[in-house]
Amino acid sequence: MFSDWKSLIPIVTSVVTSIVAIFAVILTCKQIRLSNKQHLFDKRLENYIIATGLIQLYRSNCKHINNEKDTPMLSNDMNFNFLTNNTYLEQITCAIYNSLKEPSHKELLIKLENLKEVATKIKFLFADNVSILLGDFVLRYQELLFEMYKYQTCINEINKENENHKLTLEEIAQKVGEKTCRVRLQEAFDNLKKADSVLKRANVEEQIKKQIKLH
Repeated sequence: MFSDWKSLIPIVTSVVTSIVAIFAVILTCKQIRLSNKQHLFDKRLENYIIATGLIQLYRSNCKHINNEKDTPMLSNDMNFNFLTNNTYLEQITCAIYNSLKEPSHKELLIKLENLKEVATKIKFLFADNVSILLGDFVLRYQELLFEMYKYQTCINEINKENENHKLTLEEIAQKVGEKTCRVRLQEAFDNLKKADSVLKRANVEEQIKKQIKLH
């Protein structure tokens, strides 16, 4: 009888080992899923905070932005200040006063690339059409900042030419090709305004919040 039990020990040991291994695999899978879920939550929250920061910045300042259509936008630098006045964008605010100059130029280009990445990440991190709408808003914001930065070079040329006091503002603007730049800038303003209107109609912010929550 004892010898029979003795012969069963390896089998019992093998079964127990297998059961323990199975439980270990199950626990590992659960931990991986939880870790992935937490990572997704962190990434969603990080990019949502950036996007909502831009939304709030735009909505709180859009009424104060002097967006001339028929004359040179001499307040472009002030408008740029309004639209970069938060902790995520504040390091590029000074770039508008140092257009094409280092290190401000490089910092601005890096931040604009970061915004494009945020727009792309949002479209992959969130589900449904709301992800596309929110990502598009961020991209329109990025495009507007870049157009404002480029337009400032025209304004700088106008100011430089104006020091000679030989030509009128209209003549100087025509000389430096300001109108073409202004049209592109105006289109960028309009595109961002439309993107924001779509966010409001689709109640995107609330829908994104629901997707962020951990279940």
